[in-house]
Amino acid sequence: MKEKKTRKLVCIVTGKTLFASKDYYEKKLSKAESEEALHSTYMCQDAKKLLKQGKGLEYIYDKLPIEEGFKCELSEEELKEIVSKNDTTLKFRLNNSEQTSTVGVIKTDPDVKEFIRNITKDGA
Repeated sequence: MKEKKTRKLVCIVTGKTLFASKDYYEKKLSKAESEEALHSTYMCQDAKKLLKQGKGLEYIYDKLPIEEGFKCELSEEELKEIVSKNDTTLKFRLNNSEQTSTVGVIKTDPDVKEFIRNITKDGA
């Protein structure tokens, strides 16, 4: 049996279909708890970005193309929880200030990410 070159992921917010390459799919799958979890939490970049900005479903539906007949099964709160759970940016306090800063970490370098986590634990 011939192995599939692409896998289908459907955005849980817009219904938009992504035909992911095998490598991209495997990368996403390695971050998810299971294949079922990946499919039940996958969001397209546009929807994820708007949710991170605090936009609601009505705004998203107004700004993004939604697949005909698609209806999101999750509430806004559930979607925002998924986004925040999967957010890979690190936040920490600088100079014991109450302001927090966001530090982008190259996602392909886990050593750098771990180093930053360690220094923020020690300095907090």
